[in-house]
Amino acid sequence: MIKLNIMKQSIYILFISLLVTITCTLSAQETDKKFEKGEDVRIPALSKDPLKTSQPKEEAKPKSESKPEEDKKPNKDAGKIDDGSFSVFKETSLVSTDPLQNTIGELKVVRISEELQIDCVWIKAAEYYAIWDSKYPNPYQKDAALFRDTVQIQLYDIPQGELWASPLETTLQTSGFGPRWGRYHQGIDLNLQMGTPIMTTFDGIVRISAFDRGFGNYVVIRHRNGIETLYGHMSARKVEVGQVLKAGQVIGLGGSTGWSTGPHLHYETRYEGNTFNPLLIYDFSLPEQLLTDKFDLMPQHFSHLGNKIRKTIVHKVTPGETLSIIGAKYNVSVTTLAKLNRLSENSVLQVGQTIIIK
Repeated sequence: MIKLNIMKQSIYILFISLLVTITCTLSAQETDKKFEKGEDVRIPALSKDPLKTSQPKEEAKPKSESKPEEDKKPNKDAGKIDDGSFSVFKETSLVSTDPLQNTIGELKVVRISEELQIDCVWIKAAEYYAIWDSKYPNPYQKDAALFRDTVQIQLYDIPQGELWASPLETTLQTSGFGPRWGRYHQGIDLNLQMGTPIMTTFDGIVRISAFDRGFGNYVVIRHRNGIETLYGHMSARKVEVGQVLKAGQVIGLGGSTGWSTGPHLHYETRYEGNTFNPLLIYDFSLPEQLLTDKFDLMPQHFSHLGNKIRKTIVHKVTPGETLSIIGAKYNVSVTTLAKLNRLSENSVLQVGQTIIIK
């Protein structure tokens, strides 16, 4: 009896163990079937999330895998919205981020032009060009009464690509250089119609483009040859300070602004800021208005500004010059020059030779 009870207990325990094992196995299999086709859980972006359309479709890489130098490279496609996506990176605007944009203004253009042109080339033509001013026609403070030496100016040089042009397509002088209406007229006046294009006469850079009560709308251009020209009374200005020009480019339109009695162009030629007669280099009644490619600027050309001419005037001979040519420049006869210099009237002159004028 005892042995029978023991066997029944053993069979019962074995049956219970087998039942537990089968139940656990079935439970595990059922669990695997439940998740074997499961999907990734996605958390929806907020409706106001600005990054909701820029989330990468690929699986994000751990931060440790990214290279520092790659993070510093600018994103060339940043800021583009052609595919409807939004990017947190924006291209930097050179204008909007320039901290000096409100203080430099047009001087920014001037500064660039000076570095490219003036500092490299133009100061060699005229030392006073080291001074730049975009407000005053004569900022140089050079006293014309102290002008003593003759300066030869190469007005244009075709082989070097430096040209000249007429200020107007058709020129008719209406007023000259000199005393007028109780004051000194520092330029000449050329007739024109309202809106007539006005051109720069030599290659140069715009130093002034402004309005003045006297000149009205006016422009001052600094030229490579060492002189400056002024154009006044225009109805409109078409150039800006610092703009580099070639001879013949339109700088404005004819008008009657400022102190003007009618439409005309007031035209001045200046050296060291001081005016001299434009008719020393022009004859606007001729087809070829410019008289020469080389011009000798002399002390007497500033006599209207108080320059006292020395008793003895001398001239240094340049290539091709004769007593006849020199006499014409100074309004002195060949006979007088020959006597002063103990030469014959047909003497061949040497380059650099000094000729006494008076």
